[in-house]
Amino acid sequence: MMVTILPGLVVIVLLVGALLCALSAGPRAAARVGLAAGAISGLLSVWLAASVWIGGPVAVTWWDGLPLAIPAALAVRVDALGAIFLVLLAVVPAAVLLHAQSYLDGQPAGPARWFFSLFLILVAAMSLVVMSADWVLFLFAWEVMTLASYFLVIWDWKQERHARAAWTYLLTTHVTSSGILVAVCSLSLVAGDFSVGATAAALAELFQRLPGFGHLLVAFLVLGFITKAAVWPFSFWLPEAYRAAPTPATAVYSGLMAKMGIYGLVRVLFFMLPGGGQPALVWGLVIATLGTASMLVGNIRSLSEQDAKRLVAQSSIGQIGYIVLGLGMAVALSGRAPLLAAVAFAGALYHLINHAAFKSLLFLTVGAVEQVSGTLDLRRTGGLLKALPFTAGLTLLGALAIAGTPPLNGFASKWLLYRAAVFGGFELPVLAVYGVIAIFISTVSLAAYLKYFGTVFLGPEREYPAGRRGPESPAAAASLGVLGTACVLLGLFPAPVVQAALAALQGAPGTALYGAGTVTGADVMGAALGGAGYQPLMVVLALALCALLVWLIRRLAIEPVRFTEPWFGGERLPASEARYGSEHLYRPFLARWAALLRPWWQPSFHAPPALERAIDLDRWLLGPVYGGFQALAGLAGRWHGGRVKGYVGWQLLATVVLIAVLIGMEGGLR
Repeated sequence: MMVTILPGLVVIVLLVGALLCALSAGPRAAARVGLAAGAISGLLSVWLAASVWIGGPVAVTWWDGLPLAIPAALAVRVDALGAIFLVLLAVVPAAVLLHAQSYLDGQPAGPARWFFSLFLILVAAMSLVVMSADWVLFLFAWEVMTLASYFLVIWDWKQERHARAAWTYLLTTHVTSSGILVAVCSLSLVAGDFSVGATAAALAELFQRLPGFGHLLVAFLVLGFITKAAVWPFSFWLPEAYRAAPTPATAVYSGLMAKMGIYGLVRVLFFMLPGGGQPALVWGLVIATLGTASMLVGNIRSLSEQDAKRLVAQSSIGQIGYIVLGLGMAVALSGRAPLLAAVAFAGALYHLINHAAFKSLLFLTVGAVEQVSGTLDLRRTGGLLKALPFTAGLTLLGALAIAGTPPLNGFASKWLLYRAAVFGGFELPVLAVYGVIAIFISTVSLAAYLKYFGTVFLGPEREYPAGRRGPESPAAAASLGVLGTACVLLGLFPAPVVQAALAALQGAPGTALYGAGTVTGADVMGAALGGAGYQPLMVVLALALCALLVWLIRRLAIEPVRFTEPWFGGERLPASEARYGSEHLYRPFLARWAALLRPWWQPSFHAPPALERAIDLDRWLLGPVYGGFQALAGLAGRWHGGRVKGYVGWQLLATVVLIAVLIGMEGGLR
């Protein structure tokens, strides 16, 4: 009984926290309330997830039957898949709220209250998305999530660039999300119900009777979800939107909100789409192709960025591509190679969890750099290693993790994806090609983050007049430490994570098609596909021995390093001339990929003139009201002549008018 109230408590705590943040006295009070609400709801979410893993799915109906005879109910159901997302929604927001204590320190009270309130509403909406058992509740939570994230993007609304980015994001996601609404309403007409289970059965029936219409509805659903996930080519809104939002919000956008699109995609592909047949093969290859393209375009574009936040944002597009590639392979291989389908799905969900950890970490390091340097331009940064030693270390850790360097978490999940692609090539040869591209792109990802790390932290220190100097904030360091620790632990102990992913797949219809019930997490990471498997502790031992060997060689066989200033032609060069800037890195490589660096499709949205006039409140409402007040102020200013006799006269006149009004009221009362 106690477990059934947990879904409601998670949402209530977050919404009450949002209200208290809005009513708090100042920015520090709002930050503390936000952190407390995030921590309490996080503990409740972990409790709920653990209950699901131990005792099975938790289902609650809050309101059975909606007004106007709508065949829907406000119902939630948390299964093994939702439990994984709830744990992410517990850990990442708590770490981000901890970091925001210092990031927003010194902000005016209004913007700070606005940020923390919207942040908690966003987390509450995402929690509802992963718990919804009915499409009406799902779409309501989806809309609240979109609006809350829009207001965070436009947080610094005075900059036109930010306003344009927020408008593009809002309009793009609403246009594509309308496809989700159309598909859900169509399926509910067939099923007679808005529940997720009934619409899944209706889709299976449509594929038997009207396969073309079934493919159309799946296309609507997939389009809406991959746009939210920022899968190329529907990712054009992401770099500017992430650039505009406050960095703590951007960490949650990339670490969690984009994953809501992946969550919806998993529900459609594995819980609604019939597996093992022609529809699964078609949609699996389509999704895998989109994932590979996203992986290629996003990571190569990140290599060319000169803005730190845009670099990490473009990389998010590429890393989401790995996840989508894994999901596509799992769907395409269902029924043909069930074990490989299970490995691909486990790798995709494992990489989703890993991405939430290292991408949130990297965005928070960008926030720390922005605070100290006052800029996000990589061409104007450098030498921050002394000012931010802990942040520099965690940045290097995140860079190695995202590039797939063993024994960190990025390698474990990518290793599963590589194996699924290579072995899956025997069934579908194109998957082997996608696997080779994935391996190549990991080196591009490493190059992009070495560029970020080297240009920001290494080299001679620059002057930063716009930055805030001082020791690293303990709160910010703690948040980075939590996420960095997660990157290490997720890499050293992969079997429990893979087991959780397989448990999520076991809840899907047609489990036998995906082979999730035939293997364990230890089998997938071990010898299920042949060979010795991945042994992370042995990798750690090998790396330690190599490090010891390098240290001995340097100690015994290499002369001491002598540092000197750079010179040319007998003259010392100033640091500004000797520095190798970020704009000079990888030029030959980027020249070969110039076609990918140009935006292929960058739509601009313009409202019709009549609509612009209708929504322009400044023109027909606020402007005239302001003009009237300005005219009254000018008139009062002319009366304010500085003469005491005039002031006394006005006071006498006001007294006479007041007495006349009171007498009139007295007469009216009688």
